[in-house]
Amino acid sequence: MYPHQVNQVLPSNLSDLESPCGSSSAEAKALGCTFDIISFCWLPTRCYDAELSQRFDKLANWEWYLDHNKTQPVAKSDALTGELDGLYVSWEYHVQHCVYMWEKMHRAFLGEGKRALDGYIGVFSHTQHCGKMLLTRGEGFELSDFNTRIKVKYPDCGIE
Repeated sequence: MYPHQVNQVLPSNLSDLESPCGSSSAEAKALGCTFDIISFCWLPTRCYDAELSQRFDKLANWEWYLDHNKTQPVAKSDALTGELDGLYVSWEYHVQHCVYMWEKMHRAFLGEGKRALDGYIGVFSHTQHCGKMLLTRGEGFELSDFNTRIKVKYPDCGIE
């Protein structure tokens, strides 16, 4: 989706977990992290909102492909291993990702779900990206277009 660099300053009373899931899927699994279908991030328990991820998963019959032309499908079970980088998803997936990421932020602020936010969605640039994308309606994209390439990410965790 949208590549982000996390340059956040946290109040001194918060403990930021830097790269709590390492930098590979094997390392993330060994550290007890969970792969999030919404953001394609490996997240530690305190940043993973299981209830929200389950709702996103059930929202549609999501599809993943190795190419934007949809000639090389990827099984859901393979996509959700968190081991395949650079998969293509539909514009609808991207739109719903933004909506669900905003909900995740509000659930954290309100004390629902998990309280900590990861450094992927917890930065203002992600909100700006999603807002611009939704306001421009993808500049003519159809929800069924497979034009979004998603990368596996290993963000920091600790925005509380």
